[in-house]
Amino acid sequence: MVEDTGAKVRPSASRPLNQPRPVKVIEGHEGWPQQVYFSGAMSAVASIEDRWRIDDEWWREKPISRMYFDCVLEEGQRVAVFQDLMEGKWYRQQG
Repeated sequence: MVEDTGAKVRPSASRPLNQPRPVKVIEGHEGWPQQVYFSGAMSAVASIEDRWRIDDEWWREKPISRMYFDCVLEEGQRVAVFQDLMEGKWYRQQG
């Protein structure tokens, strides 16, 4: 059993896991990611390995509608990005 240290938990010490982060994306003519700002620089998308759409919570005040893209960048990194279709903003899905 783990002993209680008595230390208080600070609100800043916890954060939601796998929280999406805003990211800059340059779209191609189809609206798909062509370049992604990743690791401090713009990187060209070499290929899109998968794409899918999620529409959920339509009954709420802010429904979820997202188009996801699983991208391989020209440097070889793999990154998942999505466009919030309600706001038009792009996010990187943290893994």
